[in-house]
Amino acid sequence: MEYGRGRGTTYMNPLDRLLRDEMNRLLDRLGASTKRGVGTASARHLPEVRERLDMAEARLTAARQALLAQYEEWQGALGACEDLWALAQLELDETPSGSLRAA
Repeated sequence: MEYGRGRGTTYMNPLDRLLRDEMNRLLDRLGASTKRGVGTASARHLPEVRERLDMAEARLTAARQALLAQYEEWQGALGACEDLWALAQLELDETPSGSLRAA
């Protein structure tokens, strides 16, 4: 799956896709279980609840950003391992009889 970002198109990584799917399911559940206008009404009539909702949504956003940042780190570590294994294979292929050569 791809989505537009600025002038180009960016690949949506599997974690981003999972988080978006979970958010969509939450929004579907909220849409099915709450009446239209509850967000606006809560701001007027239930300021404490609205404040808690805002804090929960901010926490959700921060957690999503942290997970995506850690996933980028995970992908970098995977790439580094793959590159090092490929390098090891090249080194072995270039030495006589597959023995390691001195660095």
